[in-house]
This record gives sequence, structure tokens and C-alpha cells, in this order.
Amino acid sequence: MPAEELGPLPAGRHGYSREQVAHHQRERLIAGLAEAVAEKGYATVTLSDIVRHAKVSRRVFYANFESKEQCFLAAFEVVVGHLHELVADAVAGVEGWPRQAIAAIRATLAFLSSEPDLARLCLVESRGAGPAVTARFSAAVAELAPLLRKGRAERPEAERLPASTEDSTIGALVSLTYRKAAAGEAKQLEELLPDCAELVLLPYLGPAEAARLVREAE
Repeated sequence: MPAEELGPLPAGRHGYSREQVAHHQRERLIAGLAEAVAEKGYATVTLSDIVRHAKVSRRVFYANFESKEQCFLAAFEVVVGHLHELVADAVAGVEGWPRQAIAAIRATLAFLSSEPDLARLCLVESRGAGPAVTARFSAAVAELAPLLRKGRAERPEAERLPASTEDSTIGALVSLTYRKAAAGEAKQLEELLPDCAELVLLPYLGPAEAARLVREAE
């Protein structure tokens, strides 16, 4: 969410609690970071850039974060947490692992397309945002492996897939979405639904069934 959409706090006696004000300012800083990074890239973004986009003071920044890396981590956690909620809602009531996988991919790509600054922040800029961010990105990506591994129960042949299957699939998904976002096309990430769905389903279902379900999802 862009910082300007959050709106400024009313001047004077606004009636908000200290906790509400702090939460509002933290949201503004996270949104400001995403905008600043989208504009200049993480490596060249300064604290001045972040507070300018967030429309808060440096004092407010340091009341919330020790560094821009810590602010980046907070933004990343917000995105990951929101995606968990979106995916949980998307798969609720959907029967069968293959269609649940497609629903999860659709929800993820739809959100990232709707928030291109956050998509670039997570998919592109996280690669050069320091070791703590890189480690958190790797951990978030690794969370996908057990979800994909459920596909091995879909047919006998899938149970005998190489142990590296999930890691290879995840690597392909990350590479595909990274290239789209890095090319400045984060708003078009939803267009990758057929490709991403086929990448996920193919090893476990085989080409014919994977293609059928992908066509059904389009």
C-alpha cells in the first residue's frame, strides 16, 4: 500500500492511543521503504529517501527500526504473513492437492501483481539487501517444499521422484517470477499462472493431467 494511501495523522488531539499512532507510523515506514526501493533500488536508498516517502521524521524511523535492513525485514515479514492468509483463504474448500496448488499460485500472483512495489522488494531487491534478508528469503522459499512434497501421493510414479525435485521446482518458480519483476513487469505477474502451475504439477501428475488442469485453470 502506498504511503499516501495511509493518510496523515490528524494534527493536535486526534484521539488515537499511543499504540495506534506507533502502528500507523510503522505502516507508513514500511510503505515508504517499498516505494523508495522501487524508485532507486535498495543499494542506493537512504534513510532520507525512506522518511520522505513515508512523510515522517528520522526520529520516528529510529523509534521503529535500527536500520534500513531491519525496515526491509519488517516489510518482507508483512508480505509473507499476508500471503499466508491469502493462500489459506484461497485453498479453503478446494478439494484435492492439484487444485489447491493452483489456487495458491493464483492468489500469490494476484497479490504480487496488485502490489508491484512489494513484489519487486521481495523478488528482486531481497537478493542484495544484506545477509539477514537473504537468509529470511531463503527460509520463506524453503517453506514451499513440504507443500509441494504432498504431490508425491498423487500417483505411484511421483513417489519415486528424486529428492531434489521440490528444490528444483522452487528454483524454477523463483527464477520465473524474478525475471518478470526485474524486467519492470511486476504488474503482469498474474500472466505467469499457466507456467507456474505447470511447473508445480508436471513432476507429480505427468504431462497430460498437468496440462488438462492448467487449461481448466485459465
